[in-house]
Amino acid sequence: MMCLSFLGTACAEPGSLTPGDASTVPVIDDAGLPLAQRVKLGAFTYGGVWQGLEPVLDLEASLGQRLDIVHWFTNWRNEAYPEMITAVASAGRRAMISWQPHTVPVRDIADGYWDDYIRRWAVDLKGTGVPVYVRPFPEMNGDWVPWNGDPATFRRAWRRIVAIFDFEGADNVMWVFSPNVTDSPSTESNRMELYYPGDDVVDVLALDGYNWGTTRPWTAWRPFESVFASGYDRITRLGDQPVWFAELSSSPEGGDKAAWVEAMLNSTSFARLQAIVWFDEHKEADWRMVADPVVADAFREGLLRAELASQ
Repeated sequence: MMCLSFLGTACAEPGSLTPGDASTVPVIDDAGLPLAQRVKLGAFTYGGVWQGLEPVLDLEASLGQRLDIVHWFTNWRNEAYPEMITAVASAGRRAMISWQPHTVPVRDIADGYWDDYIRRWAVDLKGTGVPVYVRPFPEMNGDWVPWNGDPATFRRAWRRIVAIFDFEGADNVMWVFSPNVTDSPSTESNRMELYYPGDDVVDVLALDGYNWGTTRPWTAWRPFESVFASGYDRITRLGDQPVWFAELSSSPEGGDKAAWVEAMLNSTSFARLQAIVWFDEHKEADWRMVADPVVADAFREGLLRAELASQ
């Protein structure tokens, strides 16, 4: 398989990731370059590493390049499964895990009832010896998740989790704070800023944003930069950490998805952006990267142009 880096550099060799380089994702120091030349590319693939690496490898083969970041979701109560992390890292990729307490009250986490469980996670992730990005409670400012609505308790829970990891010496774990691009409900008491637990416990500032197109009666087609502009301005005021778009995609309904992808790859906005992580699933819409051959070509051609431009 041809292996092109999203930065236009050679792919990492297996085993080349070490905890010492985990604090940031290296980027070219030129914010004026198109995103395709200066950020890392990742994806959540349906089934993901829960079914082995085959879904990841299939997507990589279709794109003609190895993913820099492999994303998956796990529910609270699940163990960490460190073997999945090491499998991902063995080819030079990095793992990002979204950790979601769908059936556990955030207050119980904040009050210490889950400390032993958190400690097992810390020990397991430390034992991998590779950088791991953990994204607790994503989209906390959206009323579609049960951990929405109590920012003070949210912050206490987050800080308790990080304190336990720190106590166990799991310094290879990077913490990703990832609100939705807009608050829902859009009230002063639910602003993403209120959920922010502090600079000392957040390594990456992230955003989730989607172009829903016309998939719903109340949605409309939105260009890539329009989806993220306001949220980016807000989240970059929280701290100096690197920024990721931890979930993004475009529906094909209501516009030209291939053109949307091309505009994303060519964008010179978002100077602090270091990674984009595509949500690759046919769910509420067909969010996938390569299901449509025209969209797949937009990805492949954009990445190849970035590779050639960097030489």
